[in-house]
Amino acid sequence: MSNRHERRFAAVTGAASGNGRAIAEKLVAEGATLAAIDLDTEALARVFGDRAEVLRIVADVADEESVKAAFAQIGAEFGRLDTLVNNAGIVKFGTFENLSLAEWDQVFAVNSTGPFLASREAYRLLRTGDGDHTRSIVNITSVEAHIVISSSGHPQIHYNASKGALLQLTRALAVETAASGIRVNAVAPGFIETPFTTAALSNQEVHDWLIERTPLGRIGRPEDVANAVAFLASDEASWITGTTLFVDGGWTIY
Repeated sequence: MSNRHERRFAAVTGAASGNGRAIAEKLVAEGATLAAIDLDTEALARVFGDRAEVLRIVADVADEESVKAAFAQIGAEFGRLDTLVNNAGIVKFGTFENLSLAEWDQVFAVNSTGPFLASREAYRLLRTGDGDHTRSIVNITSVEAHIVISSSGHPQIHYNASKGALLQLTRALAVETAASGIRVNAVAPGFIETPFTTAALSNQEVHDWLIERTPLGRIGRPEDVANAVAFLASDEASWITGTTLFVDGGWTIY
């Protein structure tokens, strides 16, 4: 097992399930001390228990005061931060003509504003990181920040738009934080087996269509996303910033 993240401090939002859990487990397995941030208190306790290398933090990424409190706790416990992974996100479905402003705002609050708030608070800790190692922010976007898939079958324009905003946030932050030696990149997953996709994958017709449409011929796993994040957050990616790594089995080739 690699020790790329040994003696490093990382924070992952939405860490208690799906991609976030896999990312958290991967970073810890590679030596990181982790702040696992999630809104679900029970899930945090169930997944991470009392592991010494994991600091469990209950927080709502869409709430400014909650985010401030979370990173104040990280600062008090760790003293610095080397990696932030903005993974927390939500998916809602609704046609454009019937989409309420409240639902639009909710999706943007979690998927776009949340990463902004977490990055802003983490920046103060990232700047005091270990100067001998790369420090970075990794945002989990989506192939839907670049192409439209889902709105043809189960509309979710607010999801597409929110992930598109996160893509541009990634690029802009990469420019603004470069002078501080902080890199900012994105991982754009395709269709991954997570709680978000359970309903769709249970439909055999949809499952078969996804397999047929994906050049590598399988559905993605959370571990695929975690592997990409662990690389981008490591010293191996020390000259990579402002870019997106697609983890989609080749979906965006077409």
